[in-house]
Amino acid sequence: MRTKFLIVGMLWLLSCPFLASADEGRELSLSNFNKRFILIRENGKLMEVRDRFLTLGFKIRPVVAYYKGLISSEQALMALSPESYKAQIDKTFQETYEATPDYLNESLVSLQNIDIEKVFSDPKFNELLGKFEARIDQELAKIGLITLARPYDAQFFYKRQALYEIVKAFLNLAKSQLGEVPVLNTAMFIIQEAERMIRQRRTFHQNMLLHYLENFKEEELGLTHDEANMIWSSVYESRIPWYAFWETDFANQNWMKYGTDRFFQSIRLANTRLRDQSSQYQELGARHNFAFQDAKLKNKKVIINLFDTKDMFSRRQAVAYYYDSPNLVIRQRLLLQLGQLGLSFLSIPGFIKDFTGSYLKSMYENQRLTEGALVGYFESREQYGMAQQMAVQNVNPFESYEF
Repeated sequence: MRTKFLIVGMLWLLSCPFLASADEGRELSLSNFNKRFILIRENGKLMEVRDRFLTLGFKIRPVVAYYKGLISSEQALMALSPESYKAQIDKTFQETYEATPDYLNESLVSLQNIDIEKVFSDPKFNELLGKFEARIDQELAKIGLITLARPYDAQFFYKRQALYEIVKAFLNLAKSQLGEVPVLNTAMFIIQEAERMIRQRRTFHQNMLLHYLENFKEEELGLTHDEANMIWSSVYESRIPWYAFWETDFANQNWMKYGTDRFFQSIRLANTRLRDQSSQYQELGARHNFAFQDAKLKNKKVIINLFDTKDMFSRRQAVAYYYDSPNLVIRQRLLLQLGQLGLSFLSIPGFIKDFTGSYLKSMYENQRLTEGALVGYFESREQYGMAQQMAVQNVNPFESYEF
């Protein structure tokens, strides 16, 4: 049902000529904070912060249906006119990147060779994904993805980093059990994407929470000053790489201020980058929260992402939203996602595939997670159409907007 909602939502958004822009006159409201977030207390002590729209359990079907639908749609567009399709792709990326990323067109065209029904109905393909679903679901029961923060447990998230080994094991199984290249490549891609997407939902929703923590007083949120500080620390502890044990130790030793220190370091970096890039903009408008601000770029009104650059080689802020082209970012991301799969079918050296894949991912991966703060912003202004827009352009089949 969630997948159907997401795909229908994307099609609806892509068919809309214009989506209403932010109403700058509205005040921030706290009414939706308690609808979304749950503060779990035991004897008055804050044990956990949860998002009631994050659910337990893992099903592979939403990701399978999502990519099957996207591949089918792109194949239909290519079949109409290959030359026209290439021109459409070039136009999609020209506004933001001046040119289509290297190998993206070739990657997308390679998807024409996938026999969708044959791949997605392959018995071994479905058997492997079914086993992967069961194993990940079992592990997620231990991890607790509905938890956004554990204020009094400085190593809660560090102790819960076991999914990578499961993915690695199933990628090896796929190589040994699936013989046909289209079936193998698609299975490996879906396994990696499914694990990443279910795990990244927490980061997306944590950024919604950070918007409220930044813009409302602790007592308005039902928190003490120390509780708010520890929530900040727990959120940032969850983002420490599994191998960075030294950072985990540092967080543990400085728990009461670790999160706020890291947050304000990011703010300072974002502000410095904005000053450096200010000449790129004809106008800088209202700042929505720590990570997003209105601006005028190439004489077009946009929302820029102050925390993430447009790609791994750029220092310019990523564009989160074009007011006069509200579906452009979604379209770019759908193509970049499919380009990741298409790369596996190209006859180019592995190191070029890896480098190109990293570059394509740098154009949308972190950006879409930070946009959780934009969902929080529009939600707190009761602008649910814009909040839905940001949820849909997260391009995650596990994500839906339910207000």
